[in-house]
Amino acid sequence: MVYLIPAILLFLGAFLLLRAFSFSRPPLPPEEADLLAVDKERLAVGLGEAIRCETISLGEGLPAEVGELYKLHTRLQLRFPLTHTRLKRESVDDLNLLYTWQGSQPELAPVLFTAHQDVVPVDPAQLDTWTQPPFSGALVEGAVWGRGALDTKSTLIALLESVESLLAAGFQPQRTILLAFGHDEEVGGVKGARRMAEVLQQRGIRPVLVLDEGGAVIEGVLPGFTGPVALIGNAEKGYLSLLLTASGPQGHSSAPPRNSAIGILAQALAKVEANPMPAHLDSLQRTYREAGYMAGFGMQMIFANLWLFGGLVRRQLDAGSQTAAAVRTTTALTRIDGGIKDNVLPAQARAVVNFRLYPGDSIAAVCERVRRIIADERVQIAALPDAGWEASPVSATDTLLYSQLSSAVRQVFPQAAVAPYLVQGATDARHYAGICEQIFRFSPYQITREDLETIHGVNEHISVDNLEKMAQFYTQAMRSLGGGEILEAESNPAENEVVDNPADA
Repeated sequence: MVYLIPAILLFLGAFLLLRAFSFSRPPLPPEEADLLAVDKERLAVGLGEAIRCETISLGEGLPAEVGELYKLHTRLQLRFPLTHTRLKRESVDDLNLLYTWQGSQPELAPVLFTAHQDVVPVDPAQLDTWTQPPFSGALVEGAVWGRGALDTKSTLIALLESVESLLAAGFQPQRTILLAFGHDEEVGGVKGARRMAEVLQQRGIRPVLVLDEGGAVIEGVLPGFTGPVALIGNAEKGYLSLLLTASGPQGHSSAPPRNSAIGILAQALAKVEANPMPAHLDSLQRTYREAGYMAGFGMQMIFANLWLFGGLVRRQLDAGSQTAAAVRTTTALTRIDGGIKDNVLPAQARAVVNFRLYPGDSIAAVCERVRRIIADERVQIAALPDAGWEASPVSATDTLLYSQLSSAVRQVFPQAAVAPYLVQGATDARHYAGICEQIFRFSPYQITREDLETIHGVNEHISVDNLEKMAQFYTQAMRSLGGGEILEAESNPAENEVVDNPADA
């Protein structure tokens, strides 16, 4: 018996090592690419023009300033003449832009690239902290500065520049390529991406793949990695806001009851916050499996053997808010209201709890869990109207389309590993889930943790080198996903085709 324990430990160690060695292996090098030359200065100037159009979405249900959107549309037409000559341009509900590049084999399902025209506001109290004015579009120190530089006017400009370059080179796709630019992503995308998805569905068009904003090429963000990782979102979290209303006796504060409405609500909120949703490691494990060859061996050992180290991983992830959010439905107490005077007991107190739903955690399941945790009939629980949607489906990554997308990333960013991941925020991509099964979210630029903090923050900017990479990636993705070949350079463009009323086009 005394010899059995060492033998078991030796076997266990060998088993753990074997799993670790086979957990993640480097992929084969991508096919060598002949990247199209990109005019970086032209890209920078174009992005600056777009940023100077102050297409700000101010609040839920409020579109960006219409005049600024029209100004942006005009500038796009002037800057990309070939695109507006050869592609069909439609103004869906006037403010959204839908471009169709007809493929030579129309029987093939199209691919759809998306971006959004609107941006978030700038806090007036922080204007003095911007290095360059937030809507200047200034080109300074090799970067373009301003709101939308990263989110996502750079994507919009890079997509159109890619089409313009491919048209000039004589490229003809086999598969139809669609570009969809909504005007209200920052306030939900209901009148933008959702409407364009409805138009496509009415026409019987089901894209074979949708590519929207999402992950990026990052370094120093994922624990344990020693190089850049290109994160392609293959799913995104859902959204739910619950209104909790607690009732109690109203009266004078000089003779308070044992349990007031505010006290009852506070107890309920404390219970909800103290009992987060369970953690799930499947998405993070997929990320580490694909890119783990660039992580330390210890990290590979851990993620290859989550059956043993799962508890340790969960505790480590829970230590940070960002890492904890990556593996569970998050719970955030965001609003509270109760009382009108300091010596009056309110009859009711209210609070809002916001959840970002992990795939597999449904709205119904979260509501039921909250009711069970609170277990107090004095607290009413209701979902806020129009403030919830389920987590997206998880797009498969063992497909030819994903492989083509991944190869395009590695051709432009050869030093980066490529891996799927879960997008924690909301994107326009979710609105296309009803017409497409392969939806991915990737912003093709290489940024740091500090750069990420400028999105929706202060000093948003993007380097000109990143703009070049973005345009090169989109040209590669269009050539790969769209098929086709370069025939002859464009020399005599025909008359523009612009459709302003697409409902029955």
